[in-house]
Amino acid sequence: MPWPKLRPKRDDALAIAALTLFVAIFFWPVLTRQAWLPHGGGDLASFLYPMYRFAAQSLRSGQIPLWNPYLYAGAPFIADNQSGLFYPPNLLLFLLNPRFSYYALELLVIGHIWWAGVGMYVCVRHLTWYKPFPPLPALLAATAFMFSDLFITHIGNLNLIAAAAWLPLVFLLFHQAVHANQWRIGWAVGSGVLLGIATLAGHGQMTFLLAVLLGSYALYATLFERRPAALLLLIVTGLTAVSLSALSLFPALAGVRYTVRGSFGEASNYSLPLRGLIGLLAPNFYGRGAVGFWGDWPRVEAGYVGVTTLLLALVGSTGWLRAKQWHKPLFFLLTAIVFMLLALGDNAPLYPLLLRLLPNFPFQVPARFVLLADFALAMLAAYGLQWLYEQNWGAWEKRLGLGVAVVTTATAVYPLWQLHLTLEAQRQPQMRGAVWLLAGLMLAGWLLINGRLHHKISAEKTAVLLTLLLAADLIGLGRSVEIDPNNPVLGFAEDSPALQFLQADPGLHRLDIATGAWQPSLPQMNQLYSIRGVFNPLDLANYSAYINAVGYRGAPLYNLLGVKYVVGGKNTPPGDTTFIIPVFDADPNVIVYLNTRALPRALVLHSAIAVGSDEAAFDLIHRDEFDPAQTVVVKNGQPLSQTPTPAPIEILQYDLNQSRFRVTTDQPAYFLLSDIYHPDWRASVDGQETEIFAADYALRAVYLEPGSHEIRFWFRPVSWQLGLALTAVSWLSLLLYGWRKMAARMTRIKSAVHGSEKKPLDRFS
Repeated sequence: MPWPKLRPKRDDALAIAALTLFVAIFFWPVLTRQAWLPHGGGDLASFLYPMYRFAAQSLRSGQIPLWNPYLYAGAPFIADNQSGLFYPPNLLLFLLNPRFSYYALELLVIGHIWWAGVGMYVCVRHLTWYKPFPPLPALLAATAFMFSDLFITHIGNLNLIAAAAWLPLVFLLFHQAVHANQWRIGWAVGSGVLLGIATLAGHGQMTFLLAVLLGSYALYATLFERRPAALLLLIVTGLTAVSLSALSLFPALAGVRYTVRGSFGEASNYSLPLRGLIGLLAPNFYGRGAVGFWGDWPRVEAGYVGVTTLLLALVGSTGWLRAKQWHKPLFFLLTAIVFMLLALGDNAPLYPLLLRLLPNFPFQVPARFVLLADFALAMLAAYGLQWLYEQNWGAWEKRLGLGVAVVTTATAVYPLWQLHLTLEAQRQPQMRGAVWLLAGLMLAGWLLINGRLHHKISAEKTAVLLTLLLAADLIGLGRSVEIDPNNPVLGFAEDSPALQFLQADPGLHRLDIATGAWQPSLPQMNQLYSIRGVFNPLDLANYSAYINAVGYRGAPLYNLLGVKYVVGGKNTPPGDTTFIIPVFDADPNVIVYLNTRALPRALVLHSAIAVGSDEAAFDLIHRDEFDPAQTVVVKNGQPLSQTPTPAPIEILQYDLNQSRFRVTTDQPAYFLLSDIYHPDWRASVDGQETEIFAADYALRAVYLEPGSHEIRFWFRPVSWQLGLALTAVSWLSLLLYGWRKMAARMTRIKSAVHGSEKKPLDRFS
């Protein structure tokens, strides 16, 4: 039995409007600026906001920020793919409004969740060539996907949800490539274009998950659908994505080995425990969100997509399989099962087996596999709603449907009710509420489904009511999880007297923020140099080891970093106040202290100890007798032992990606710059390229002969240059191809028009 006559343009417009309304209701407090997201600010406030502002300000000044000199005593910026520097929505924001507010990032979050829903709607509607899905099943699946648990749990991780939001469209175009009779390469290239854009959003794990889904479908299509071209099309898609995103991808891949994440030894961290699967049915059973969660395992996404979605997924899977049309939902059924098992990490056998087969498997948060499981469950729910309308049922099947409803509800609710009696007494009201809500949602869902089975409710009404039930479920349980009435960006101290004091003191000295009243990455937004920043999993490994072992504030290795100022709390001095003394206390929130032992960031040293390894250097600089103001430890350099003499240093230039100094010395020496060593830095002395030595384990130095010299450092990673060239050629080729296709089409249209104009004349004559 077909659906009622469709009017695609009207129906699609209404569906998109419904998705927009759902998103507006979900985020209404944020849209009206009554609240902020996420709770406590999360990564969006502390990490991405200052990072994006730095990127925007750098581009406005005419510089591509390959290096970030403001945090962590310097760090590669282009190699940190979390920056999302070239992601089109970000780039548009950076260029049009370089001093954007935090609200702009919140709108980007909301926009990407809406885009995830729109993409899912389009994916479901156009998944099959021969019989497109009607709008209502697509709307239900889109609602389930855009409010699924990964998007709610990581709502403040903009680059993560930005990449994940492209998943439905990437999959749709690849699916079309596999099943198309013509233009298969074009569809595969299109999928690669979207995958490349998602890659530019800057979250490697999400990009990996998108690629895994495509690879899984290519394998499935080859083995079960007998379409061997799928693997070749996968290669086309992958090569397209890599080439279009190479300017970001190549530096990230080349740089990860120098970071603290360079080892994959903790690949099972943040697995979803077996008892965490309760969150798939009743997300509030163990609490939800950073504040409400009380389970005894690290909080991870459990995959909640709504009770209605699960019921319809069950109906769709069993219905189509029973009707011997298993080819329709089978891939999504297998996907849901396999990736939910992988999300369990070492709590199930599949993930450990995968690690044994692939010991360098580049994934560290197994719970995030629930994104793919949730995508599959949303697709199965669309199949379930479609099956409800298209099939005819006898009396036996109707009774069976009622029996399944009773059994599944009891199976889900009764064990949770018994479990809640054995857990913490003070949590029992919360757990009871979660169980009763589950029971109510299952009852409402089954009543609607059985109403359709007995032809008491029309297909359209059933679909609308089930969609509204799902929306009420997901919005009601999700909208309060990460929305906060407190402003998360107060810690950036805009118009702070202490900030103005620091900005009024020019120079290359650094500061150290030792109070929670200021955000750790505040210096990045205000062009101040700092030895720290917010936690970054892509910190350089050598500097991470250095800064974690400097000892106390005012210790020799601490002073070597040029820390002139320390920002402390009002009642908590940051160190020994005999040499870290207060110099500005007119700010209501912080006090600025002067470190009287700070060393200049650039030194000329005439005494050097040469070592052959990082371990030997680390050991030497931590000996009690080591004085970094007199001696430098250089890896693979030449030793020096001379009496210090004056050696003036003039700073000629200090920009993001290069710096120049003039130095005069009357004897051989090392010029030590207390910026972080990285293999992609280059240096020249008087125009002749020279070697940069790793100095004092984490810093950099160059060797000087006696005389007056101009020293230049510049940061130009080869991976960036290769990636930029490949991306430029790829985008240019793509645009040229598109222009030629458009020109050819316009020519055909003109020919058709001219031909139609001539026909009446021919008939008249």
